[in-house]
Amino acid sequence: MDDYVSIKRAALDYGVVIKEIDADLCEYEVDEAETEKLRAHIRENRVAWARIDPEKVAEMYRNGEIDAMDAVRRYAVILDWETGEPLPKTIEQFRESFERRSVAHWT
Repeated sequence: MDDYVSIKRAALDYGVVIKEIDADLCEYEVDEAETEKLRAHIRENRVAWARIDPEKVAEMYRNGEIDAMDAVRRYAVILDWETGEPLPKTIEQFRESFERRSVAHWT
């Protein structure tokens, strides 16, 4: 409503599908059926995403398929944001923490 989280980021980061009814009047609606489908897809894939080859993530970033937030939040990959090159040591450290703090609790 206040542009704190975009409709796109709500879907990518939280798995919430929002339908715009009237943006001028700030009227939006959560599509509950699509939200459940998207969340099921995320649950099904999130461990694999967090363990994907960082080189593939770098390629997706350089090709404009994902942005920096996607690389970090979905794929647990840290890149040199200017060149798109993976930072191996940083990725290793981040993924170790990500595995411990997040992935280990996903069922």
